[in-house]
Amino acid sequence: MSFNSMRGFRPIFRPLHPSMFTSYFLGGPSSKTMISTVSGTDIQPLYIPHPQQPLIGLNSANAFDHWKIERVIAVAMLAIIPGSFVYDSIFMNYLLAISLALHAHWGMDSALLDYCPRKALPLANVIRHLLTVVSFLGLCYFNYNDMGITRALKALWSIIY
Repeated sequence: MSFNSMRGFRPIFRPLHPSMFTSYFLGGPSSKTMISTVSGTDIQPLYIPHPQQPLIGLNSANAFDHWKIERVIAVAMLAIIPGSFVYDSIFMNYLLAISLALHAHWGMDSALLDYCPRKALPLANVIRHLLTVVSFLGLCYFNYNDMGITRALKALWSIIY
């Protein structure tokens, strides 16, 4: 593969301005442009960040912050799950319901992005949101009107073992 067809590089002998360079790979405008060469033989990419989007509502957290929140919830579940069995209370049951619903929601998001066809993704996301809301409300209903998640699992384990 030559430099002429690589994304983000411009041939040395091409008399175009760097802002006119488009990506061959993606077929759209490139986020990389070229630094003007001093000696005529250097090809150096200049990485220009994408323009900042306005921060409104749930979009105010960027992808890295979202990834950190996912990891914090996943690590916190290592303490929440056994802690809810040791200290069986209403607070721990609701904390368990929230963390299970969020963890399942983000897990379904990753699976859909990896395996769902692009055309079916909007419908799949609506179904994912509905499943998350229904599961969270079901767990809250079970906590409020019945014995709670941890007592139910303890009762189930006492029947099995």
